[in-house]
Amino acid sequence: MSTEDVLDYSRSFAINTSAQDGVERNTCRTQLLARCTLPDATGAAREFSLGKECIGEYMYQKRDIAQEPTSEVCIIFNTEDSSRLKKFANHESDVIQSGEMTVPPKGFDGSYANWTSLRLVDAWRAGRSPTSADAVIEATLAGEPMVGRTTLATKYGDAVLEYQIPYVNVHSPERRFQVDVVPVLYPDTNRDAEWMVERFRLAYVMYNQLDTDEFAIRVPTRVIADGPGRPCTTRGWSKRRHDTISSGWANDRARELPLRRLWFSHPPWCPVR
Repeated sequence: MSTEDVLDYSRSFAINTSAQDGVERNTCRTQLLARCTLPDATGAAREFSLGKECIGEYMYQKRDIAQEPTSEVCIIFNTEDSSRLKKFANHESDVIQSGEMTVPPKGFDGSYANWTSLRLVDAWRAGRSPTSADAVIEATLAGEPMVGRTTLATKYGDAVLEYQIPYVNVHSPERRFQVDVVPVLYPDTNRDAEWMVERFRLAYVMYNQLDTDEFAIRVPTRVIADGPGRPCTTRGWSKRRHDTISSGWANDRARELPLRRLWFSHPPWCPVR
């Protein structure tokens, strides 16, 4: 097995400070869930991160902290631009806000605030790459932390998806395993977008072999209207995609070829109290 330093997502964070009209409002620490290195039209690689989701909230008031209607918020970002994905319980006000880090987006209460600083806390540790199902099963049953990588070949070059793996199924008698991870950053280079960060969709990645993937991608999904004026779409995990090793191009679209590498930290990391 080959070895390499890999990111320990359980100890890796983004720390950002936001301000309103130049006055500091808050500093937030967000755990990193996934990353994707995506080439732009020139072939230059840019790295984006996905932060842990939170609930829409009012900051530092004593009661009624959760905003109503409630919402789930997550952010895709790098040092230059970001995309805030806000999904409400009733879906009437679902919004995606993308743009430069220095441009303040409109908040829930109508105010505008922007990030004034961003610092990544990356924790690295040695990892080993298994080459068989037996090695995956052994690491799973030993309780070792896991990190997955998938390489997709796009029309601009290789995109590398990286993500922690908190959920694994194994069946030792038949030497089978199955990984099921959400969320990961799925690059859609065929999607028209003003900002590069808008080319990502959230997705599940699933596989039980070392050379093929299946994605369930969160896209606008039609639902039955609940009454006059109610929206007929929401963002659900409704688009499936199978990516397998291949060498062909189809209809001038980007070919997406996953090259599987799983990394496990060794020995298992334990926090120091």
